[in-house]
Amino acid sequence: MKVALMVHRFAPDFGGVEVTAELIARGLVERHGAEVTVVTHTREKAGDDSQFPFSVAREPAPAELVRIIREADVVFHNNPCLQFAWPQAFIRRPWLIALRTWVTMPGEPLSRLERLKYEAKYAVVERADKLVANSSALAGHVRPQVEVIHNSYRDDVFFDQGRERPRDSIVFLGRLSSDKGIDLLLEALSLLRERGRRPRLTLVGEGDFRPAVESRIRSLGLGDQVVLTGRKTGAAINDELNRHAIAVVPSRIPEPFGTVALECAAAGCVTLVAGHGGLPEAIGEAGPVFQPNSAEALADGLERLLTDDAYFSSFAEPARRHVAAHREEVMVDRFHAALLETVERFETTRGPRRRGASSRGRRA
Repeated sequence: MKVALMVHRFAPDFGGVEVTAELIARGLVERHGAEVTVVTHTREKAGDDSQFPFSVAREPAPAELVRIIREADVVFHNNPCLQFAWPQAFIRRPWLIALRTWVTMPGEPLSRLERLKYEAKYAVVERADKLVANSSALAGHVRPQVEVIHNSYRDDVFFDQGRERPRDSIVFLGRLSSDKGIDLLLEALSLLRERGRRPRLTLVGEGDFRPAVESRIRSLGLGDQVVLTGRKTGAAINDELNRHAIAVVPSRIPEPFGTVALECAAAGCVTLVAGHGGLPEAIGEAGPVFQPNSAEALADGLERLLTDDAYFSSFAEPARRHVAAHREEVMVDRFHAALLETVERFETTRGPRRRGASSRGRRA
C-alpha cells in the first residue's frame, strides 16, 4: 500500500502532531510493509532524511505534489492540510483525515468572516472518505460517525525506571504558555502552603510565559519549592519524570487529547488532569481529574494524593493497563486498519461521498 501522509510541520519541528506523524509513518513501514511519503511544509531537514524508513517531500512543487497523490493508494492527512488538498479536486484518491486539534475552539466567539472561513474548512474536511479523531470530545466537535483512535505515547522514551520517588514531589511537563494553567498550579501550591503542606514542584519546559511564571513564583513566596529546568528532550524528560510521584496537567483550555498525560503515566507518575476536553480520555482510569480553572479544586486534588495512601496507590494497576493499551503499535495497527477501510469505502462508492447531513454536530 502506497500512502501519501500530509502534515503541516514535521521533524525537526517538534510537537504532538509532528511526533504522531513520524510514529505512524514509521509504524506503517516497519509493521505493515507500506510505502510512505510524508509531505510537509517544513523545509529544514532533520539531519539527513535518509535516516527515516520513508520518503519526505518538503514543500513540494505543484507538479511533485500531483505526482505523489496520483501514485498513492490512499491519502492520509494527519490533521487537515488544505494547502495540500487541491489536487484531489481532479485526482480522485481514497482520503482519510485524522483530526488532531479543534477546527474552531469550543465556545470561541467568531466574527461573520471567521465563521464563513471555518464553515468552508468544515466543508472540505467532511469530503474525506473517512474521518478519525484522537478523542471523543474532538469527534463530537465535527459530526457523528467519526472513529476515535487515541494518540499513543513514545514507548521507547517514556517508561517507569522503578525508582523510589518522594511522595511530595510534583512535576509539570509542557510549554510555558498562558493556556497551560501554570498560574493555577502555582496558586494551588500557595493554597497548600496555607494548609501546612509544602510539596516540591518541578516545571519542565520553556516558553514565552516564563518571565510571568518566575514573577508569580516570587510574588507567592514559592521560590524554595519550585524549580524550573528549562527545555528537556528524549531520555532526559523521562529521567526527570521518574524523580516525581505526582504529575499535573492543569490546562486552562480544553485540550483535544493531551498526550503529555499518557507520557507522565507511562513514566510512573500518578497524573492529575483538568476535567475538560480530551484530557479525561487521555488519562482514563490511570489518574484523577479536577474541576478545570479552579485553583482550589486543584489544591484539593493534590492534597488527597499527597495524604491518602490508599487513594494514591489505587491508580497503580489501572495505570499499567491504560499505558499498555496506548503503546505505539496499538495506534499504528488501528490506523492501518482505518486506511484499509478508507480504500474499501472509496472503491465501493467510487469516490468521496457527499453527506447531506454533514453539518450536524458542529460547534462553530
